[in-house]
Amino acid sequence: MKKCPSCGHESNNNTMRCPECGSFYSKIIEMIDEVAADEEQNTLRGRYQRILHSGNIKQAALFEWKQIKAGLSKQAWFALFVIFVFVFALILTVL
Repeated sequence: MKKCPSCGHESNNNTMRCPECGSFYSKIIEMIDEVAADEEQNTLRGRYQRILHSGNIKQAALFEWKQIKAGLSKQAWFALFVIFVFVFALILTVL
């Protein structure tokens, strides 16, 4: 039996929400929090926080760069290459 953390209603069915109050059961809330924490870790803000809170900022920045580099596909590398070439070409035409 599942017991609702909000209202205390006990239910035998395998739903994710309480049939009485509609709140999520605690296991579902924990899973949602874990997914949100994983997403936060992979954002730019999460990477920045890890770098700042590490003891060796240079080593942490290199590690994060390697993580980003390993996750890029060939299309992403090509897109970055094209962007840098166009920026370089624009700089040369201005000078």
